[in-house]
Amino acid sequence: MKINKLMATVCVLLFLCISSVVYAELGDVIAKSDDIEINFFGSLKAYPHFMKDVNFNSNSNSGDFIVDEGGPMANHSMRNEIRLGWAGEGENWDFLVVLEGDFVMNKTNCDRGGSYGGTGFDDKGMTGEDFGVEKLNFSYNLGQATIFTGWDTKFLDIRTGGLLYGDDHPYLGLSGKVNSNFSWEFLYLMIQDETDVPDGDSHAMDWRAYTLKGIYKMDSGIAISPFYAFSDNDEDNAQGAEVSYLGIEAYGKIGILTPRLEFVMSSGDTKRDENGKDYDIMGMAAYASVDIEVSKNFIPYIGATYLSGDDDDTDNDIDAWNGITDIARYTPTFGMENAMIYRGVPILGSQLYTRTFDGLAKGDTPGYGGISNSGEGSSPGQIMYGIGAKGTFSNLKYKTQVMYFQFEEEGALENIEGKSIDKEVGYEFDVNLTYAFNSHFSIGNTFAVFLPGDAIKDIHGSEYDDTAYLNTMELIWTW
Repeated sequence: MKINKLMATVCVLLFLCISSVVYAELGDVIAKSDDIEINFFGSLKAYPHFMKDVNFNSNSNSGDFIVDEGGPMANHSMRNEIRLGWAGEGENWDFLVVLEGDFVMNKTNCDRGGSYGGTGFDDKGMTGEDFGVEKLNFSYNLGQATIFTGWDTKFLDIRTGGLLYGDDHPYLGLSGKVNSNFSWEFLYLMIQDETDVPDGDSHAMDWRAYTLKGIYKMDSGIAISPFYAFSDNDEDNAQGAEVSYLGIEAYGKIGILTPRLEFVMSSGDTKRDENGKDYDIMGMAAYASVDIEVSKNFIPYIGATYLSGDDDDTDNDIDAWNGITDIARYTPTFGMENAMIYRGVPILGSQLYTRTFDGLAKGDTPGYGGISNSGEGSSPGQIMYGIGAKGTFSNLKYKTQVMYFQFEEEGALENIEGKSIDKEVGYEFDVNLTYAFNSHFSIGNTFAVFLPGDAIKDIHGSEYDDTAYLNTMELIWTW
């Protein structure tokens, strides 16, 4: 009898506790005292993918996959990105913590089973690699400047072409305002920091970057932003590059026009210990676009990108442009998360977040920069011309665009491949439709088509001429 009474008491207490949670206001977890307020938020993005011939060859499975944030995907895959976050603010200080799981769904990721030792299974399930602190930022306002640290997304040029840097590497930074028109930010970025293990055969990679950016907002609505970055890539086995980047971007709204302009130069040197050869780096990148807001229903845009390529892999010069991490995927004009070119596409040599081809031309010339240190020094560069339109009709948003791609300079690539290579890489057509049922749930779809040019056939063979199709459904919850 005593046990029954105890069980009944526990059930009543549980019911009262659950009721208080169920009927609590959703969206905020607020802990108020004299000096802090905390908000709780989250999101889920479910992206079912359907793809065909992303290697441009219907007769081969070689390279017939793409790479996104959750890893490689082929045929039909489903990528999920779930986030839980807390943002807090107190007197002179604030913080942001976002937990994220980003993975291609399969049994190992979703079942979270243990290891079946001795049975042939190794089902370790979701680990910290799959779910952990994705973004973090703590800051304190010192008065004339704000000091901050963490690994939230920071960028130098995401408002224009995103040619140089945008990512969430660990950092320590300072920012401030000179007046109401001029602000500045300094970042010390730890792109990679490894420690030699004394086993006699290890080579640690230390890659640091130091950036300084200023933003001057003119009364006309245009912002002018000069920036500088020094990339110190101290890797024994590969790049070992010291590169300075100097650039400027301009953006803003003038009447119905929103122009975006960017120009950056890279200068430095790199070497490989195994051949003792020094290389001089001198690359160049530029971007220009304009949005024309005819109405909120119809905003056409046009633009172009220039990335220098290397003409000769046998000399001591590296003319190819490689940024620290190109972030074109999230730029405002041609950026589209689920477009094909913004994934890692092995046959194109494109890297995640970018629309470059810096994964091609794997020769003896060392590279410098690029996501995961993957930019090739003999890269053919790129010229892109694009046109598109976007708009909103009540709860429905659309965006559609066409981009045409060429190599800027294929000389080094031809030397490496040992054959003549055409400039034309191909066309990509993208269309995105998104319907928001309310502020918390939307359904969308991005359909991408890539028509390969003669350059793809010249590099990989005559059978690599099939059109690639990539369709991505988008189910998004936010709260």
